[in-house]
Amino acid sequence: MSKISEIVQHARAAFKSGKSRPLKFRLRQLENLKKMIKEREKEIFAALMGDLNKNEWNGYYGEVIYSLEEIDYALQKLPEWMADEPVEKTPLSADDETYIHSEPLGVVLIIGAWNYPFNLTIQPMVGAIAAGNAVIIKPSELSEHTAILLAELLPQYLDQDLYHVINGGVPETTELLKERFDYIFYTGNTAVGKIVMAAAAKHLTPVTLELGGKNPCYVDKDCDLDIACRRITWGKFLNSGQTCVAPDYILCEPSLQDQIVEKIKKTLKEFYGDDAKKSRDYGRIINAHHFQRVMGLIEEQKVAVGGTGDQAARYIAPTILTDVDPESKVMQEEIFGPALPIVCVKSLEEAIEFVNQREKPLALYVFSRNDKVIKKMIAETSSGGVAGNDVIVHLTVHSLPFGGVGHSGMGSYHGKKSFETFSHRRSCLIRSLKSDDELRVRYPPSPLK
Repeated sequence: MSKISEIVQHARAAFKSGKSRPLKFRLRQLENLKKMIKEREKEIFAALMGDLNKNEWNGYYGEVIYSLEEIDYALQKLPEWMADEPVEKTPLSADDETYIHSEPLGVVLIIGAWNYPFNLTIQPMVGAIAAGNAVIIKPSELSEHTAILLAELLPQYLDQDLYHVINGGVPETTELLKERFDYIFYTGNTAVGKIVMAAAAKHLTPVTLELGGKNPCYVDKDCDLDIACRRITWGKFLNSGQTCVAPDYILCEPSLQDQIVEKIKKTLKEFYGDDAKKSRDYGRIINAHHFQRVMGLIEEQKVAVGGTGDQAARYIAPTILTDVDPESKVMQEEIFGPALPIVCVKSLEEAIEFVNQREKPLALYVFSRNDKVIKKMIAETSSGGVAGNDVIVHLTVHSLPFGGVGHSGMGSYHGKKSFETFSHRRSCLIRSLKSDDELRVRYPPSPLK
């Protein structure tokens, strides 16, 4: 435990030396991070397979590609982001130089998540490096294969004074949170998010909390159900449902429920065959605790598809629940597993009311051929992000900041927003000393009217 404090102090000393600030240094570190991913791809895929049963394609498409794209985008845009940003002037500052200067915050802590243990650790790190910070990484101990690999690989490719990996469980994380950081970035659940925020408050440390929530998915009666259900099935059962922006439940009119069940059932067979357990594309639950938790949510529900599991294999079959009571246990917490409840509502207005009666979700989805339906849902609800006629993909766009609101989190990142998140945007005004004539009015004694 004593080493934790030493590591943080070592990183702070390295930051104070100024070595992380030059553009060339930042670009070189990002290039090295990209080189690490390219050269050690097979080892990364093996770790993801060990943690979550992700095959090479799912590891690449679900995690690695977004880290590489984030690095490439930062490499391309960093000179532009680092440049001083001129701002609009007032009449009294017309002759002044006014601009925003982005400076690094200092030593930042990034606490990664277990469901996408590579991407959700590396992607925010890209922004922290680009902004010129020293970085302490704390991978999730639940995805131990990836955590061990990150601790092994990062020191081989990145500056060993500025960038560090600390592994361990709750005791190590608790000790780490006692240290003073200049920023904390946490991805995980709301309960732990509150602990992180409370620890940060003792040092007045700002935070980004990327949390979760029960993401609604409204399916309008004016909809191509075949396409909608294929996209919903992909997003819900990707990574065995362990995705923070996965559709958590479907809202639809009663007349659509049976059709949706049949079309998702058909799509599941198309994606994973007759037995998803034998599919190389279907993931596994992270551990026994979460297996039991998800199976507990399925209990006493009306199961239309699936509902079975194998704890030894950490496998839960793709599951659809129908006629779900909004007050039932499965509707009280984020599922974070391969169970999809369907709640029937009578209208779009009732769906909007249903969403607004609950905590604000990280994502909201709406499927309709009618653009007015989509725009009404956006205008009359609140969520971290929205996708119309698809799921999850909004977080792949660099120019769309990704983050939550309310109980689903605070702060955002991706693309330029990542650079801004890990920077202090410093307001600067430079004035000439040539003449004071125009400023005399501000000096005492007060002028007579």
